[in-house]
Amino acid sequence: MRVLLIAQHFTPERTAAPLRLLPLARGLARRGHAVEVVCAVPNHPEGVIHDEYRGSALVRRRFNGLDVSYVWVKATRSKDPRRRLLTFATFAAGATLVGLFSQRPSVIFASSPPLTAGAVGALLARRFRVPWVLDVRDLWVDAAGSLGVVRSGMVFRLAGRLERRLYADAAAITVPTDAFGHHIGDGVEGNKVHLLPNGASEPGLSVGSQEVNRHPLGLPDDRFVWTYAGNLGLSQGLDAAIGAAGRLGAGFQLLLLGDGASRPRLETAARKLPPGSVAFRDPVDPEQAALYMRSSDALLVSLSKDPVAAKTVPAKLYDSCAVARPVVVAAPGEAQRLAERQGIAIAVPPEDPEALADAVRTLRDRPGLGDQLADAGRRFAFANPREAHVGSLERLLLSLGK
Repeated sequence: MRVLLIAQHFTPERTAAPLRLLPLARGLARRGHAVEVVCAVPNHPEGVIHDEYRGSALVRRRFNGLDVSYVWVKATRSKDPRRRLLTFATFAAGATLVGLFSQRPSVIFASSPPLTAGAVGALLARRFRVPWVLDVRDLWVDAAGSLGVVRSGMVFRLAGRLERRLYADAAAITVPTDAFGHHIGDGVEGNKVHLLPNGASEPGLSVGSQEVNRHPLGLPDDRFVWTYAGNLGLSQGLDAAIGAAGRLGAGFQLLLLGDGASRPRLETAARKLPPGSVAFRDPVDPEQAALYMRSSDALLVSLSKDPVAAKTVPAKLYDSCAVARPVVVAAPGEAQRLAERQGIAIAVPPEDPEALADAVRTLRDRPGLGDQLADAGRRFAFANPREAHVGSLERLLLSLGK
């Protein structure tokens, strides 16, 4: 089987998309399938194209058994919706051109957001007369509307229309949670929605058995370090974490490892707190991020109280569990229910600084509870590795190609 994977975000970017897609693509290649990836040159979330990918409209790489084509995009640091739409549009144009000249695939797998990746998948599927699958990592239109990212009524309506058209056109739709499936399934005909959960990544599973050593990472020994690693975006609800850091006071440090639209605002708020209450580090590769997480005293998984976030289980929950550190989940809905049902974290309401501070303080004061949560989380992560879902995806793709 020859699989053409369309995704705007892919490795070496350090975001949730490649963490989901790379193990799936690599797993298919290891099972003997030819996998070609068309993605944007690495630039997210910083909005700056990585040095080794600059100056060319197309960069080709081969690694992990994958043929990867990186197409140029109009990258921007700005989070202005119009400029971001230009980034999406330039990717769609470049990916379509590269896809048109690719070898005919057996099936196309397009991962969204952005929706334009799905549009490329639909167009190329029509061109080659092959089935295609829409992988819905996030309910982007609903999230953008509720968070106020898209303020233009016309743009919002057009995006909603495109979303519904893609749902109808795809031969199958994959989703990371049952809640996503119920949301989408209400608006599509037939039984085309399939669960393809996230899971724990290999770096976290490997690092979780290592001894903790803070010194190479520059983490303080005299503070209880609680870490959030990932996108510092609008949907993460991290203002509450800054508020909790202010309530915890001396002896604690919140480490925010990553970048995103909210980082400037979070840095401004953190400067009002006593020195050392909050530290920021730039994004690092998954292996290094796992070391930071393993070397922390506790980890934070955070989402806003937005209704769309309630349908989400962040991939970082699995990776936080993998490194065998106690976790606080400050999120609504699916993530909170999973944490409580599995006994893998302290769950608190989203965007509640007081409850979050109490949870972190509890983990500092009750190390036995932290050990219990870390052990349960580690078992949960090993039971849910990302690679475990490759077989489900392979069976789905093969069934469509018949």
